Amino acid sequence: MATSRDNLTPDRLSTVVKISRQFLRSVRIDTDIGREDALDGYICQGTARGLLDSMANQVRETRQRAFTWTGPYGGGKSSLALMLCSLVGGNPVLREKARRILALPESSAIDAAFETSDSGWLVVPVVGRRARVGDEIGKSLATALGAKGSKKGRKRQVDIIGELVATAEQHPNGVLLVIDELGKFLENTALEGDDVYFFQELAEAASRTAGKLIVVGILHQAFDAYAARLGRQARDDWAKVQGRYVDIPLVAGTDEVVELIGRAIEVDANVDHAPAAPAAKPVPVHAADAQGERPHPPATGRADRPRSGVDDQSG
Repeated sequence: MATSRDNLTPDRLSTVVKISRQFLRSVRIDTDIGREDALDGYICQGTARGLLDSMANQVRETRQRAFTWTGPYGGGKSSLALMLCSLVGGNPVLREKARRILALPESSAIDAAFETSDSGWLVVPVVGRRARVGDEIGKSLATALGAKGSKKGRKRQVDIIGELVATAEQHPNGVLLVIDELGKFLENTALEGDDVYFFQELAEAASRTAGKLIVVGILHQAFDAYAARLGRQARDDWAKVQGRYVDIPLVAGTDEVVELIGRAIEVDANVDHAPAAPAAKPVPVHAADAQGERPHPPATGRADRPRSGVDDQSG
């Protein structure tokens, strides 16, 4: 057990071990974007790099422009999304820092998929909540464009998609739309009976912009799982919509989880980590000594011989 160097009283584990602050803070992409300190401490593991490479290859080699990242809570999806936003966004300092953290080689697949000039891509971060997804995307787009406030009245969902496409086509690089907590929008769609085909129209519009509009949605479970309480026809419709998105799982391997746990744990430097004295080894008892201590069976007056029956069977 660990002991303080100032005294020999054993310390409670909670007083000598703590979790690094960088692992206690959650990421919110709409408020953390543009903050250099929000990237500090990020550890890019092989699974995360593989996801980015897979998405980049899809963008380069196909017309696919709509993706979902699916993984468990706390799996690093939001942090990776923030890293991608910083890598392609308009701040050159953040772009360079993200590149160092991701350890990207020159002329990587990600560079080819997100060709970036000095101005960078227009990044539109959205965080899901129980609301109409089109309204929230419209607000975030206006914020990204620097608009002061929004026009009164509710726009039609198709008008929001049209604005995204027009903005992407006019931008020198393109528009990256990242929807974190997409499941909350899907839950609202299922509960309120909103048109799920908005998500299909969004994916199809992205595929028509020659790579200038890329959509990323972040989920905790499969797309159609949010329609589990709906009727069979509705679930089939949701499955068709899901087919417009390429789903890429983000599930860390056991070795990666162990590495993160090791980095997350911090130990008080004033604690003596010397191993405890080994326990005394038991004294071996020799067979001959043990035999001599056994009580002898009572004499029978005749030689022992094998008994008949099952005890004599050797096979």
